[in-house]
Amino acid sequence: MPPCDWNFDERSTLVPAMLVDAGDDKPEYIPFLELALRGNLCVEYADHAPVRIGITDMYVVFIFSSLSILTHWHHDHVGGVPHILRLLDRLRKETAAVPVPRVYKYPEPVTDASMLARFATIPSAACIKCPTTDGPVWPLQDNDTVRVVDPEDASRVATLRVVYSPGHAADHCMLLLEEDHILLTGDNVLGRGSTVFENLVLYMHSIQRGLELLESRRATPMGVVGTQFSDFGENVLFPAHGPIVPRGKDTLRRYLKHRVEREEQLLALLTCDPNDNKRVVKAIADSASVLATRRPSAAKYGWTLRQLIAVLYTNYSVRMYPAVARVLLLHLQRLSCSLRELDQPPFSTQSQLPSSPYVTGRSVRIERLPSFQRSTNHIPDMPRGEVEWREMLDIPWEIL
Repeated sequence: MPPCDWNFDERSTLVPAMLVDAGDDKPEYIPFLELALRGNLCVEYADHAPVRIGITDMYVVFIFSSLSILTHWHHDHVGGVPHILRLLDRLRKETAAVPVPRVYKYPEPVTDASMLARFATIPSAACIKCPTTDGPVWPLQDNDTVRVVDPEDASRVATLRVVYSPGHAADHCMLLLEEDHILLTGDNVLGRGSTVFENLVLYMHSIQRGLELLESRRATPMGVVGTQFSDFGENVLFPAHGPIVPRGKDTLRRYLKHRVEREEQLLALLTCDPNDNKRVVKAIADSASVLATRRPSAAKYGWTLRQLIAVLYTNYSVRMYPAVARVLLLHLQRLSCSLRELDQPPFSTQSQLPSSPYVTGRSVRIERLPSFQRSTNHIPDMPRGEVEWREMLDIPWEIL
């Protein structure tokens, strides 16, 4: 989106723009985008007159996470692509000012097939096809840059750098707005609450990478959207869902800390009798002290995933249990690994992931592997489908 201080009434050309993620497969979104494309969408601000937004040169970038350049393949990020391209194709018949767009995304062969099937109905003239694949999506690579320049003022430039950041999804990318030092986080960071992920270790590496990236750059300049709520020296985050996050570096540190604290809670609970409510409450509220005072000869107790969910997510609705069960299982899988068994990131990092002093190599084990185990290692496989999940929920885990 162009900066809010551009006065379109005084311009002879409209401002080029990049669209990051296309939203879900909901046609009712399209009238709002059309208003923006025609320059008739007014955005109101508290401190000055409403600003009319207009877009002509559109790059739809998919970054997997986060539809949200496409940030990742999830339907709520790529589902709107066919609708948007059809809209642009229709507007182009009214005026040549609407260019034929390109669609960009980080490639992921396993998931791209289902996404491309959604794009099968896109008219061939609605976008510029990639010459290497003859398909509608151009591949992005880590550290690629996509740039737009104001045709009336070459000093006004917006450059997005691709930051490959798997974990939430295998093809997930974040985007760094170079000029303003803003990180578009896709689904790695949300405006409210916490996110889910497919691979915990890669997700934590990706959050760490985003933090290192912001720590190596200047703060977001004051006056940019979000900085009125930001601490001096901070970087703003633009998540794919929810409001702007003004304290970017602090939020990324908090996300990492939350994962470490969750693992300490799991370890502390495994030292408790599930029927000892007083000790269970203490293990959740002050897990570090419980672990610090634990004797190696202390009794060991078996906890199932179902029991862990019941005490750690007391305020969650039942419909959220499948998501939190997956998160807890990913943590338990990580705690049952040695460092060399963990997935290593496909990018270089400057520092080790934060970890608890009570996590040393293999810290937990499952009482028995599930009957659906497909791999040959000691770490239980992720269940597929309801039947496998019902079995996994009731297999006990214990601390070593």
